[in-house]
Amino acid sequence: MDENAEREEAERQVLCSRCLEVFAESQIHVIPWFNETAERYITTYRCEQCWLPSLAETRTRLSVMQDEAEIADAAEFFKRNGYFIHEYLRGDPMDVVRRILVHMLGMMERGDIRLSIGPSAPSA
Repeated sequence: MDENAEREEAERQVLCSRCLEVFAESQIHVIPWFNETAERYITTYRCEQCWLPSLAETRTRLSVMQDEAEIADAAEFFKRNGYFIHEYLRGDPMDVVRRILVHMLGMMERGDIRLSIGPSAPSA
């Protein structure tokens, strides 16, 4: 068995939230997604084919967003993932925060930011 196949076999398997196919963790991108039912940004997992269209949808939504609570929730998503938007934390206007969030999504698209799934936790 070659080295890549062994690594992929040892990796966690993750379900893409869009196409519902299973992929090795290294082939998955963690992105923010606005869940209409939960009315908030959630962590979602996307495969190589699904992540860019999904990220573009999130960026489009945030680009025109005027709802301050939703903008704040997007900032909280990044905070939960270890990226702190200082302008949000110090209470700058949400329009400023929104522009930074849109910029961060562009950084994700370019690969400057890549969120991780994090450690596994035992089932309770």
